[in-house]
Amino acid sequence: MHDPGAANVDVSPRRAGNPWRRTLLVLLAACSLLGQGERFRVDPRFRSPSTTLLAYWEALRQGDGDSAYECFVEGRHDLPMPGALWFLPPTDDLWLTGFRSLPVTSGRVMVTYEVHYRPRGSGEERMFKTGSELVRSHGEWRISQPLGEVSMPEWKGVPGPIDT
Repeated sequence: MHDPGAANVDVSPRRAGNPWRRTLLVLLAACSLLGQGERFRVDPRFRSPSTTLLAYWEALRQGDGDSAYECFVEGRHDLPMPGALWFLPPTDDLWLTGFRSLPVTSGRVMVTYEVHYRPRGSGEERMFKTGSELVRSHGEWRISQPLGEVSMPEWKGVPGPIDT
C-alpha cells in the first residue's frame, strides 16, 4: 500500500540513469573532437636553432639563395647573391660546432657557434666564430638577425691554376 506520509521520490533506473554511462558518453564525445582542426607540420630543417643554422649555412655553401631566405623570419634581401658566400671560397665541406645558446625570452634565443670549412681542393680546415638571434614561430625556429659582424678569419687565398 501507499503511505501518504512518505516522500514522493522516483527512483526508477530509467530516470536516474547510470552515472558511468553518462560519463562514458561525455568522454567519447570529447575524444571524437581530438585531432580536429587545421594540421601543420614542422619543417625538419627548422625544428631547433642548430638545425636552422645548419640549413642556412648549407644553403649558402650550395649557392641556394631561396633556401637561405627561408631560414629567416622575414626573407632577407641583403644576403649574398646565389653562388657567393661573402669571403668564403668554394668549399668541399662546411660544418658547425661549439653551439652556445642564451635564452632571451620564451621562443627567442641568442646562439654563438663556430663555422668550420675546407676550401675546395685543400685539405686545410678553417674556422671562424659567429652568432645569430633566432625566434620560434608555429614550432619552427628562424633567424631573426645576426649578432653583429662575424669574427673574420685572416684571409688566405686558395692557390689555383694560373691561366697563361
